[in-house]
Amino acid sequence: MTNQNKIKLNWLTVIILIIFWGVCASFYPYLPDQVPTHWNIKGEVDNYSHKSVAAFILPLLPLGIYLLMTFIPKIDPKKENYLKFASSYEKIRLATVALMVVLNLFTLLVGLGYDINISLMVRIAIPLLIIVIGNYMGKVRYNYTLGFRLPWTLASEEVWNKTHRLGGKLMVAGGLVALLGVFTPPSMGFALVMVGILLPIVVTTVYSFLSYQKLRVDE
Repeated sequence: MTNQNKIKLNWLTVIILIIFWGVCASFYPYLPDQVPTHWNIKGEVDNYSHKSVAAFILPLLPLGIYLLMTFIPKIDPKKENYLKFASSYEKIRLATVALMVVLNLFTLLVGLGYDINISLMVRIAIPLLIIVIGNYMGKVRYNYTLGFRLPWTLASEEVWNKTHRLGGKLMVAGGLVALLGVFTPPSMGFALVMVGILLPIVVTTVYSFLSYQKLRVDE
């Protein structure tokens, strides 16, 4: 990926954030004093916050994620390796920020009175993010921040690469399983999301351990 393309992706993320904050500010005068900000596993509202929190505090999360993911590569002891997967990193950051922006906007729209099934939106958004990240996880190179940071991957770059190639594929498969939750009741849907998240982590962790043990035997 050329430096120019990296800059374009970064600016796209920045533009999304600027538009997002502009929308939040424009919505603020029309929001009721109390806005739904949390839903239980059944999709029922179980917490309200003042409109200033919904319009200006909660939106700090996507901005915080952007700033954190911008700063981390600069202090990571393996920061030179980020250049090897710069394209994947930029796309993962963009997808993560976009997800948080979309969920925040849905929250504000509910506050404005629109009938939006937040539970369904979450069951769609999270699996899609898992699939996107999984698609690029196999390209993530050895670092101390992003990826499957396990004792065995951090101890061997070879194990790191093998683990991330498998883990990325399992994340995509897990995301597809989680998407099945769209067609089920909310409680079952969230159960499928958890399976889609946790199963790839468990299998990848075991694979990483076994790969490291095999590498030690071969040596």
